[in-house]
Amino acid sequence: MRAWWSNLSERDRRMLSIGSVVVAALLFWALWFDPLLQSRRSLADNVQQAEADLVYMQSASQRLAALQSGGSASVFDRGGRSLLALADASAREAQLANALKRIEPVSSGRVSVWLEAASFDATALWLEQLQSRYGIRAEEFSVSRAVAPGQVDARIVLVDPAA
Repeated sequence: MRAWWSNLSERDRRMLSIGSVVVAALLFWALWFDPLLQSRRSLADNVQQAEADLVYMQSASQRLAALQSGGSASVFDRGGRSLLALADASAREAQLANALKRIEPVSSGRVSVWLEAASFDATALWLEQLQSRYGIRAEEFSVSRAVAPGQVDARIVLVDPAA
């Protein structure tokens, strides 16, 4: 190798030395420095997103605390109706009157509802409205396919957390 290097002209040796320094600098940039900069930018973006999430969670926490301190009566207006009456009336409003076969109280704050040949979409919308309007949730949900497409037979146990 030394013999080959000593046989090169001074100009060739200078060009090879400068070229090797340039190649080493480019490799340093491509393999170490640029990935480090990209990682730093990515971490900065993650920090900004986490700070935005924190601000949202703090405001949501304040809203939740305000709702909880007001009690469930201020959040859900039930018009003085019992869970049984509310389940019956809301099912009829949700166009499930023909499918509604039976509603029975299970215990304080719990009722069972039986639907036959009910539209699955209407049933899902009804349950969502019970949750969002009145705070009533489905504790048990048993469903089987009915004869017609899109229709189901269901047994649902509704629970009133406020009871």
